[in-house]
Amino acid sequence: MDFSRRGFLAATGLVAAALGINRKAKAAGEPNKVRGRTYVAACPPVTSTIPRTPGPQRIMMIGGHPDDADIICGCTAAKLVAKGCRVKFVAACNGDIGHQTMTRAETAARRRRETLEAAKVWGLDSYDIYGFGDARVPNTIEARELVARKIQEFEPDIIMTHRDCDYHVDHRTIGTLVKDCGYMLGCPHWIDGSKALRRRPLILFMTDLFTVPRLFRPDILVDADPYIEKWCDALNCQQSQFFEWLPWDKGIEDEVAALGDRTVNIAGRNAFLKKYWAKRKVNDAVRFTDAWREQYPGRPVPKMVEAYEISEYGRPPIEEDFELLMG
Repeated sequence: MDFSRRGFLAATGLVAAALGINRKAKAAGEPNKVRGRTYVAACPPVTSTIPRTPGPQRIMMIGGHPDDADIICGCTAAKLVAKGCRVKFVAACNGDIGHQTMTRAETAARRRRETLEAAKVWGLDSYDIYGFGDARVPNTIEARELVARKIQEFEPDIIMTHRDCDYHVDHRTIGTLVKDCGYMLGCPHWIDGSKALRRRPLILFMTDLFTVPRLFRPDILVDADPYIEKWCDALNCQQSQFFEWLPWDKGIEDEVAALGDRTVNIAGRNAFLKKYWAKRKVNDAVRFTDAWREQYPGRPVPKMVEAYEISEYGRPPIEEDFELLMG
């Protein structure tokens, strides 16, 4: 399968021709050509021409659980924080069933403490937990309005979230809620007392391995190598997940027992994190090698990358977006 931007543009053109879509029509969104590829926002008037709010760029990474943004987008977050951006992580649920021995209440409380510790490592604006139960994030009007109101309050330039084809119900649901907010974020009378956004955010999907309904498309690749130690530092804060629950779930708890305390064997613990939870970044560097060479001509392929797909539910990208994430 051709993962290149040119390949995607050609495929998009064929589909548009087959459906009789007028790419210049206002009803289909304004075409926006950036870096040799045309992007069309599916829902008008999602436009990139309205000026952004002055100040640092704001990025909102919205995951299902208190660790999803860290593990999938953490190196990108570290890069953006270093650039002076305001970055907010969000967990839709409290993660209260993510442990093999603690009660749900104990797990939720501990995960909140660990999440706030990780937020300090990242240098985040905040790490918000909306508080739905684990595996209980609802696809309801009330949940959609909560997500929308939180987005409107922060006024992000870019949102990163899950695709709605994913192994975990909370991932699928929050991805759907964010998409369903896309157009409505700019409607002044949608939610009483809310702040409608004149400039809707760019929405990016986090990487995944699903093949149905189609493979993930690597529109934007970020070199994770320079930030992987910061990533390890943050994941080390979330002891209950990466050294207790997930190893138990994977059946590798014996490896954890041999690591010892984090204060005396940080190198061993970091190696463990990279072995099991940076694997996606390593695999993406391999499977998206051609895309990397197209996006970064002449630059060696890194060992690890974080990959994002541009969603048509937000505004179309502009050159500034690519420079921010890839520059």
